[in-house]
Amino acid sequence: MDLWVVSLVVLAGVVAGLVNAIAGAGSLLTFPALVGLGLSPLAANVSNCVGISFGNASTVWGFRGMLAGQRPLLVRLLLPAVVGSLLGAGLLLCLPSQVFVLVAPALVALGAVLTLIQPLIARKLDWLSREGGGGAGLVIGIFATSVYGGYFGSGIGVIFLAVLGMFVAGPLSSLNAIKSVLQLISNGVAGLIYCFTGPVAWPFVAALAAGSIVGGLIGARVSRYVSALQLRIAVGTIGLLAAAVMAYRIGS
Repeated sequence: MDLWVVSLVVLAGVVAGLVNAIAGAGSLLTFPALVGLGLSPLAANVSNCVGISFGNASTVWGFRGMLAGQRPLLVRLLLPAVVGSLLGAGLLLCLPSQVFVLVAPALVALGAVLTLIQPLIARKLDWLSREGGGGAGLVIGIFATSVYGGYFGSGIGVIFLAVLGMFVAGPLSSLNAIKSVLQLISNGVAGLIYCFTGPVAWPFVAALAAGSIVGGLIGARVSRYVSALQLRIAVGTIGLLAAAVMAYRIGS
């Protein structure tokens, strides 16, 4: 890759790692960026998943102090997150690649819309019981979100946070830390499969991983001081614009 391409991907990784730690929608920036730099939608998706996983790991490390006492909940959510991610990755690899090419703009738009309306969803569904750790509703929600994450993943952090907010009591900082662990599981499981079976563009992965690690560490430190709402609006708007450009290219 040319130096300017490497620099651009590293920068995108830094921003995505930062956004993932705070709002959970970093892939809405990196996936369209990789497509714009010449990767096919399928290659961009799997490469993004693998690269962003490193940033997820650094974010979890940065949030480790906020995860105290959350081990029982995380253990209970581990199986649905892993199984859902495996199913989503399997769907991506088994279905014809043209299917993903056609639905990718819609998935980006969906992730952008969910990013924008997540606070509204959380308020509307605040009546749901949060006693007993969420029960079956939480498990089903995490499983379904993980299927989406294994298949595509843009905006998955936003969905995880919405599900946790509906079923689990606790401050936003703790839920955000739990969300980061679930993102790591989903991207990590799917990414591991893609490493051996998918069209991974390794130079892009290396640059994206380097940037996302730095961004994840920074995001974990500043997450309490940055307006998640303003960040959501910015990322969601960019995601909608990217979806429109992708749809135009497919139709032209």
